[in-house]
Amino acid sequence: MWDILETEDSVRPRTVVAAIALLAVALVAQVSIVARMGLPGGRLDLVLVLLAAISLIEGPLVGAISGFVVGVLADLASSHVLGQSALIMCLIGYAVGLVMDAAQRSVAVPVAMIGGASLLGTLGYAAITSILGEAAMTGGEAVGHAFAAGVYAVLLTPFVFPPLLIASRRLAGGRARGGR
Repeated sequence: MWDILETEDSVRPRTVVAAIALLAVALVAQVSIVARMGLPGGRLDLVLVLLAAISLIEGPLVGAISGFVVGVLADLASSHVLGQSALIMCLIGYAVGLVMDAAQRSVAVPVAMIGGASLLGTLGYAAITSILGEAAMTGGEAVGHAFAAGVYAVLLTPFVFPPLLIASRRLAGGRARGGR
């Protein structure tokens, strides 16, 4: 049962701590800087972009753990229902992490997955707020904001994914994860 802790694909604690620290800094930047930018169509979700990139590099377990922890931090920093962001970010982190092996085979996979994660995360937030009766926008507005968030994520991915990949390899001591 505990054999997974001894495999090469097990979760490294310092990787999880580094991912959570980076996402916490991104959360502060999101709230204080990015949210105030007047981008047309919607806004960039820096935390979702970094979470998706980390999940693609480190896998579904690190993505889910990191997403849950930063989601709880985001929930504590906001006025909406506790657990709303944690649920969305945990699911996005896990789902994106499932395609981590494919991310090494093609340049298009990280770009598409990170853009898609941002789009689906934004739609997920809109759906959850609608279910809980706190919807601040209509369905059409939510779709428009989600597409804008996806486009901004696609534009940011080439500047985020490669440095995170290099940092992950250095943190791992030069070893590659997941057959890389």
